Amino acid sequence: MTNTWTNRAIIKRYFSGMIGLECELIAEDLERSNKYRYENTVFVQEIKRVLDEFCKQLTPELKDMYVSKSKENRQFIEFYTVVAPAGYIMSLNKELNQIVSQIERPRERLYA
Repeated sequence: MTNTWTNRAIIKRYFSGMIGLECELIAEDLERSNKYRYENTVFVQEIKRVLDEFCKQLTPELKDMYVSKSKENRQFIEFYTVVAPAGYIMSLNKELNQIVSQIERPRERLYA
């Protein structure tokens, strides 16, 4: 089985709060380290840094929309014209996917 990081998985983990928790756990347990753990640490911290920058441009309503989408699996159509125009939300999603696509993933590994 491989551990793959799709754009969707990264976005869902970030907006559901899992990436923040992972960064806290990394900070608490720095002494245990190996090459694989180092690669994942850098990757998780890069996700947090990049998506924190993206979230700075969002209004609280838009950020809540992404959190609701990630935690409750709500559809974006529920937010059209309520939070922002449909075209704006679609362009934000496109920009978000493009930003996440540019994050370099750690090398995939096979697990027994």
